[in-house]
Amino acid sequence: MNDFPLKNNSFETGVSGIREVFNYLKRYRKKTFVLKIEDSLLLNPLFPMLMKDIIHLHDIGINIVIIPGIRTTIEEKLSRANISTRFVNGMRITPAEALPFVKLAAMEVAETIISHLAAGGANGIMGNWIRARAIGVSQGVDYEFTGCIEKIRSDIVSQLLEQNFIPVIYNIGFNSTGKSYNVNSSHITCRLCQDLDVIKLFFIGRDEGIPVANLQCPEGIETHPSGIFSNLDLAQVDYLLKHNRDVLELDYREYLENALEATRAQNGVNRVHIICGTREGSLLQEVFSSMGLGTMIYRNKYAHIRVATCEDVPEILHLMDGYVKKGNLVLRSEAELNEQITDYYIYEVDMSVYGCGALYRQDDETGEIGAISVNPSYKSKGVGRGIMEFLIDLGRKRGLKRLFVLTTQTSDWFYNFGFIQGTPADLPQGRKARYNNERNSRVLLLDL
Repeated sequence: MNDFPLKNNSFETGVSGIREVFNYLKRYRKKTFVLKIEDSLLLNPLFPMLMKDIIHLHDIGINIVIIPGIRTTIEEKLSRANISTRFVNGMRITPAEALPFVKLAAMEVAETIISHLAAGGANGIMGNWIRARAIGVSQGVDYEFTGCIEKIRSDIVSQLLEQNFIPVIYNIGFNSTGKSYNVNSSHITCRLCQDLDVIKLFFIGRDEGIPVANLQCPEGIETHPSGIFSNLDLAQVDYLLKHNRDVLELDYREYLENALEATRAQNGVNRVHIICGTREGSLLQEVFSSMGLGTMIYRNKYAHIRVATCEDVPEILHLMDGYVKKGNLVLRSEAELNEQITDYYIYEVDMSVYGCGALYRQDDETGEIGAISVNPSYKSKGVGRGIMEFLIDLGRKRGLKRLFVLTTQTSDWFYNFGFIQGTPADLPQGRKARYNNERNSRVLLLDL
């Protein structure tokens, strides 16, 4: 038992968070995450904590594959050897004299990650398992010993996962005669997501996510208070790349392009997360919370609204309870909800319920919107607005001419959707007869 009592709202928030974690634990067990980890994090004081968090994920039954980015380590070794290389379209041209140092950097970074896994009791195993060939000359540029992927032995990776190993795949590939090539680690990451059944891909570096500043953005985009995009669907990513190509920094453009490649493939990953490895707990929060710290790019719809079922009744009652206590909503019984369940709609985020609302048809031309409720932790996340916009659109699709709401304390919020003040006399006859004069709710109207 805690020595210090929690306030009720803090306790309820904590319980809600615990339930959310249980939900994710059940969903992700035996699933595969691919993590691309930038080597610029290796010397950061929080890197051991990141590795511990990765081991925790592995310990609860999540399959983990790690692909190290090694650009920083390559630069250090080439600088010491007084060898310079150049990049074309984000790809390093690897001359013969640079290749040994690229190999050394790849092995060194992979070994460092393996040592951290071993220190935490996890069985890491490193290898390349990549069949590659030379890029050759492209648009007049000779890429020398920079290669492209022909095949990844994903069957070997799958077998290692089944044996409870954490594969660490570094970026050296070989052709059929044993000649080695420097292969882009992001390309390895995206290709692996197409070969394996991967549920999540993480790009873990020093960036918090994709910053919003100075970018031309599509309407309805979600941003985080820290100034980064919170969630992006593929259409929004396309828009950002199309309208901001000359503004986006190369690293951010590559994140977005790689996310598109990883998600758009036939067997691609559903979600790509861009998170900061120097922020403690960012990986765990991104995995176990629907509102993470980084930028998430998603293949399928992240938050969707669906018709409620009888199984949702306990969640709906829980959502409405706080509003009932404040006098914003009328108390509804479990029996009433079950009887009218097809009038209710759920706002669901990753299979967790965060809001609800209802559209009750009153007659052939009029409908009532009610029971708008949102989990307190997500009130500023657009959940309520999403439900309202959905219900208004649903009314139009059903051919209704007018919608109304009865409210005691939230008139201003409904005005934002175009509702205007009415009177009880404006209600349909049946609803007028059931109007509670003691409650004295305001009647707001919206003509469709």
